[in-house]
Amino acid sequence: MLYKIQIVFYREKKATAREILSELNDLVNLIPSWKVKPRIWYMAHPLEEMVAISDARVTNKAIEYTESLMSSKKLINIVLADEKKDNSVLTIWLANTPAVSDNRYYLTLTISSLDELNDKEVFSFFIHSMLSISTWDFKFILLDTEQYKQNKRCVFNDRLSVGWMLYLPKIIEKNEIPSASAVEIFDGLGSLIISSDKFDGDSINDINVANNVEIELSAIGELPLLYDI
Repeated sequence: MLYKIQIVFYREKKATAREILSELNDLVNLIPSWKVKPRIWYMAHPLEEMVAISDARVTNKAIEYTESLMSSKKLINIVLADEKKDNSVLTIWLANTPAVSDNRYYLTLTISSLDELNDKEVFSFFIHSMLSISTWDFKFILLDTEQYKQNKRCVFNDRLSVGWMLYLPKIIEKNEIPSASAVEIFDGLGSLIISSDKFDGDSINDINVANNVEIELSAIGELPLLYDI
């Protein structure tokens, strides 16, 4: 099963390379104790093998390289993986989107497979834990599997999908979206909409449930247009 967590967040002000990598280290520390979670994370680099995070510490070399990227161009593109590089089970990709806003960032955590700790409670707790990164103003956190969104199994091309789980920074009640398996309210900050207890982006039944949730959210005006995020 392929899992993908996608996030869009904003910052209040421009961040330094040290701050960006420190926040990525915070995210790494929040990742559940999966056996595939690496102790050493490498940063994609055109010329050398560069360690970015080792034993929960950001390396000075990674900070210096990120500083050089930021000084030469506005676009920030950071990829972290384990020693297997392209075949890494866990991959983190962070990029800013200056065409929209200098303070807008897009992040994905791709998990190519999980044999354990892959249930609803683990992912719900992980998403909740991410909200502790206080410098990130989250616009959404989306979890799907088997490329549900990319394979266009969602209802709307111009709106967010729900997939397995969708966090939005607004309060949405369960009775407003009856097709959802559950809605969890996080600290009065927002709502995590869970379409099914388990979710397979290739399953017709699971796709239909997620589609129904998307339609219900859109009907009450709570499924944002991608253009507005």
